[in-house]
Amino acid sequence: MKQPDNPFWPKKSILQPAPPKEPFVPVRRIRKSLTREEQKSVDSVAEDRFKVPLILLMEHAGLAVTEICEYMAGSRSTPVHIFAGKGHNGGDAYVCARLLYGRGYPVTVWDCFPGYTHTGLVKIMRDSVLALGISVRPANEFEPQKLSSGVSRMIDDRVSGMPCVIIDGIIGTGFEYTRPLPPQIRGITMRMEEGHVRGARVIAIDIPTGVDANTGEADLRAVTADCTVTFILPKPGILHGKGRELAGQVRVFPLGLPIDFADRALRSGLHP
Repeated sequence: MKQPDNPFWPKKSILQPAPPKEPFVPVRRIRKSLTREEQKSVDSVAEDRFKVPLILLMEHAGLAVTEICEYMAGSRSTPVHIFAGKGHNGGDAYVCARLLYGRGYPVTVWDCFPGYTHTGLVKIMRDSVLALGISVRPANEFEPQKLSSGVSRMIDDRVSGMPCVIIDGIIGTGFEYTRPLPPQIRGITMRMEEGHVRGARVIAIDIPTGVDANTGEADLRAVTADCTVTFILPKPGILHGKGRELAGQVRVFPLGLPIDFADRALRSGLHP
């Protein structure tokens, strides 16, 4: 048997070295945050150039919030109160409501703009929630004073736990400090804060309602969150100033995109 035909003959040797491997180049993320305008540009480029539809990004966002909510709730008997707005932040909230309902949580959606005619992706997500029979009620009917202490089965059935989890999906990066929250929204955030004081855990979608995504300045009635679930990259408003205090723990989810996607998108030249 010839040596090359011998199965035990080494494939690599001094006389027959292996071909050189391509050098490993790690993927690095340059940007540390995204402003309000940059976030809109990244969303636009994701759909126009990279063919990632916004409805898919919204589904990933709702899934990210669902995962955090499951961790914080501890038990599937913990009620979840989801406050939904009329923009994409509200669309993420409706996705989260559908997913949590499918996992067995008692879910109530509180519509912060009752009577508003929804359009686009938000309408699609809201209609799916209604079709499943998930309770959707006007947000001004939320009564935090009726919250009673829940049961946390993570530790002991006899140990009293949090009464509920509150998810803030009212207004995201669209809020600007120069335009204060409308009185009806301030009334809703006050009710949410009362629930927070009574022991509820609060999760903010992308950024707490009432916090300016660019500057970190906050409205007097801005939401105080225990955890903020933000997407692709955090916004400057939750890294500095008052917004940093109100955001609580910050968790960043890439929405199924490469970790350097924001750099790629803003280098592409397609953004305004």
